[in-house]
Amino acid sequence: MTGVQQEGDDQSVGEVGELSEIFQWKGEVPKGLPDWKEDEKVHLGEELSDVLLYLVRLSDICGIDLGKAALRKVELNAIKYPASKNYGTNDDSTAEMCG
Repeated sequence: MTGVQQEGDDQSVGEVGELSEIFQWKGEVPKGLPDWKEDEKVHLGEELSDVLLYLVRLSDICGIDLGKAALRKVELNAIKYPASKNYGTNDDSTAEMCG
């Protein structure tokens, strides 16, 4: 990948689509995925890795320090959603997807 191209955009959409398909029919996803088969967890890991690798390559092409951007986003989210407010509990599947 030498530049940001339509083909790359199609790849990212495809990878994210494959990842979301895994969750499409699962409903609530409890921490640790206790009801998932081992091969489902392996497949999930592969799809998560595909998306991560694409993001790392894209951020490199765009000259974005992905680690720095992620830390900045965490800081912004801490301001927007302070811990002193109740946005859900750890038992609430909307508060965290997989842990």
